[in-house]
Amino acid sequence: MFENYSEVVVLLVKALQQELTVEEEEKVRAWREACEENEALYAKVMSFEFVKMKTEQRERANSDDAYMQVKKRCRRRLQVRRWRNVSVAAASILLFFGGWFYSETNLLSNFDNVTEKDSEIIVSGSKAELILSGGERMILGKGQLDSVWMHEGMEVHSTEDRVSYVGERPCGKEGQPVELQYNILRVPRGGEYSVVLGDGTLVCLNSESELRYPVRFDSEERKVFLRGEGFFEVTEDPEHPFVVEVENARIEVLGTTFNVCGYAAEERVVTTLVEGMVRLSSESQSVILVPNEQGVLDKDGHLTKVEVDVFPHVAWQKGQLVFRQQPLERVMQVVSRWYDVEVVFRSEKAKKISFTGNMRRYDDFEQIVRMLEKTGGLIFNIEGRTIYITEK
Repeated sequence: MFENYSEVVVLLVKALQQELTVEEEEKVRAWREACEENEALYAKVMSFEFVKMKTEQRERANSDDAYMQVKKRCRRRLQVRRWRNVSVAAASILLFFGGWFYSETNLLSNFDNVTEKDSEIIVSGSKAELILSGGERMILGKGQLDSVWMHEGMEVHSTEDRVSYVGERPCGKEGQPVELQYNILRVPRGGEYSVVLGDGTLVCLNSESELRYPVRFDSEERKVFLRGEGFFEVTEDPEHPFVVEVENARIEVLGTTFNVCGYAAEERVVTTLVEGMVRLSSESQSVILVPNEQGVLDKDGHLTKVEVDVFPHVAWQKGQLVFRQQPLERVMQVVSRWYDVEVVFRSEKAKKISFTGNMRRYDDFEQIVRMLEKTGGLIFNIEGRTIYITEK
């Protein structure tokens, strides 16, 4: 019927604009009759309500989202697309059905978004790789138009900075086994991206992070697997506890907001609670966290909790890098991941210098360096994408 999914996209866009030939109309009709899922999705995306909804979503993103405005001012330089009418808006919506058709060449080239021009180090912001349960891969991020497709019975929407799963029932029926199909959302160095899971839970992933999650949750618990750092806003559902597994730690919640940082290189898992209550567990210990508390599980399995100022630990999700009396080595770990650079200390003493300060996450790298040099006694030399730090 169709040689590939891209032909479906082209013909449905033409259908929205009422430009199908007789032969093309027949192809679309045959595709619609092939299965109920095709017909249901066709009816939805062809409806005025759907097109109006997607248009309004784009307009809100362009005018009301303050965080996105910060990104656009700070080096992303994406020209705002204004949709003049519903017909033009409809033609701009890409539709995908149960699969993807990026080639390996596209995957490699599209991920090379952190650019270096005239020795200037900048970040590209929203970007991620989505690996579907069947092994298909797609690149998400800046420059992408709104898309919608069906996957494992769930309706999936993707935009420049977020992918969302929509379904009537996020969990399987009690007593009936559900074969979980896992997707993986992988964010490279220099990027960030968000996902709304099937139960409505929002997860914002920081750079060099990965989330493995089921398309639909089972009837017992809602479990996901994290590598790196993520900010969670969990949808309350007392009958289906939400669980995050990261490194050798397990975090159990019912409905709450928290940040988890578990980069393998840092050899510890740090959970910072904003709202609600969570249980942080290791193989032999567990602690209950309440708002403004932080649990730390170190590489030796020791579990502790302390009271903290939450803001520095969640500020990355609001477009800032905030440090409070942190050693420069820790500061540069964060900076290197976000700007995708390598850092070489030519002095062990420099690693221990304490730094306190707030930096805008989308500032030019040179501005970040100038602020760090204010700690005194240090010289930052930039050679390509490597930063050498020496004492004066």
